[in-house]
Amino acid sequence: MSEKRMRKSLATAIQREVNKRKKSEWIESAWPVFKAERFEMAGALFDCEANAELTKQEVKQKLDAYLHPKEDKNVNSTN
Repeated sequence: MSEKRMRKSLATAIQREVNKRKKSEWIESAWPVFKAERFEMAGALFDCEANAELTKQEVKQKLDAYLHPKEDKNVNSTN
């Protein structure tokens, strides 16, 4: 691997670590980052440990799943 690629790879890994925040920090920054209310962010992250560090991508996925849940269809329904 070239030195330039190694530096870029290292910079990417460092950037991912820098972008991690704790649950409470994501809740406080819900509006500026995701245009979501704090209570929505808290609901999306309810199952996360308080001191767990999450990336923006992880939080976005959880928030999307919380705000737009997939509808489960009951296979035993008579509709």
